[in-house]
Amino acid sequence: MSNDGLSSLSLPGPATLEEIVHVAVENHASDIHLKAGMQPILRIDGQLRAITTMPLLESQSLRSMLMAILTPEQRKNFEENFELDASLVFANHARVRINMYTDVQSVGCAMRLVPLKVPTIQELGLPPVIEQLTHLKSGLVLVTGVTGAGKSTTLAAMIDEINRRQTSHIYTIEDPVEFVHRPMRSVITQREIGITTRNFVSALRTALRADPNILLIGEMRDAETMVAALKAAETGLLVFSTLHTRSATKTMQRILGIFEPKDQEAIRMQLAYALRAVICQQLLPTLAGGRRAFHEILVNTSTIQEAILFGEFDKLNEYMRNGSFDGMCVMDDCIYKAYSDGVISGDVANQFALNTDEMDRALRGASVL
Repeated sequence: MSNDGLSSLSLPGPATLEEIVHVAVENHASDIHLKAGMQPILRIDGQLRAITTMPLLESQSLRSMLMAILTPEQRKNFEENFELDASLVFANHARVRINMYTDVQSVGCAMRLVPLKVPTIQELGLPPVIEQLTHLKSGLVLVTGVTGAGKSTTLAAMIDEINRRQTSHIYTIEDPVEFVHRPMRSVITQREIGITTRNFVSALRTALRADPNILLIGEMRDAETMVAALKAAETGLLVFSTLHTRSATKTMQRILGIFEPKDQEAIRMQLAYALRAVICQQLLPTLAGGRRAFHEILVNTSTIQEAILFGEFDKLNEYMRNGSFDGMCVMDDCIYKAYSDGVISGDVANQFALNTDEMDRALRGASVL
C-alpha cells in the first residue's frame, strides 16, 4: 500500500509510539493513523499527511507497539471484540483517545489528541453567548456537530468556566474521558464507560444520587439516555451533552426520531420545557491557515419554545435570524459573513454550507442569505 495522494511531512523519523505522539503534538495534529504497510499519518488542519521519513509500519511490530500500551484487561477486551476505545496519557505530551481495530490486513488504530491543558472559552474565541450559558442553573444544553468538529473541546471549556467560577458538584460520564478537569472551585467527578462504570444509563442512575449540580453526558446515543437526561434537566440539574447533527433543526428531528411515534408528542413537550440551547459547531479552514470554529446557536426563548411544542421546526431558522439579541445565529449566515470579511474562501463557504444552493447564489451576488 502506498501513500499516493497524501501530502507529506519531512521530519526526523520517530521510532516509538511516544515519539510519534510527540511529533503529532509539535505539528498541531488532531489525529494519528497507524496502519500496517503505511507510514504514520497525521491529520493537520483537516488534511492527512504522511511522515515520509519513517519506514512503513510492519504488521507484527505495529501490533506489538499497540499491545504494549494497553492494560491486561484492555488487551483481553481487544482480543475478544477485535476493537477497543480507550484513553491514554503519553508522558507530558498529550492525552490520547485511541480507537483500535482489526481490518483485513492487520491491527490498526486512530488516535485523537487531546491537550493536557483544558482550553478556556476565551482561548477558543467562542461567542459570548456560550459563556452566558454557563451561568444557567438548570436545563439541557446540547453541543452538536460531525465527528472532529470540536464538540468535546467546547464542552470542556464550558465545564472549565464553571469550575473556575462557582462551587458546584460537576459530574461527567464519558466514553472515554478526554479532558481531565482538576478541582478549582468545584468538586469534580469523572466516570468512564467500561472503566469505572458499565454504561451511560447505569452511570446516570448513580449520578442522580450523588448530589450533582452539573451533569455532562458524553453523548446521547439512545432513547433511554435521552429520557434520563431530560428528566435530570427537568428536576433542577444543568445538563450538557452532544449529538452528531449539523443544525438546530436536524437536532430536534434527530431527538424525536429516536422515539416511537406514539411517544414523540410527550418527548417534544419535555424538550420544549427542558432545553436551554443548541450549539452546532463546524471547524473551517481559514485563509490565514489553521481552522476556526463557526456556530449555529439556538436559545430557547418563548418563540422557540412554542415552535418546538407544535413541531414547527421549519420556522427555527427564521426565528434564529431574528434572535440575534439573544445570541442566536444561523450557521450559513456565520459562514457567509466570514467569507465577506475575508476569513475563508468561497470554496470553503460552499463546501461547509448547510444549504449549498442558497450559499452559491449568495456568493455569486444573486441574493443575500
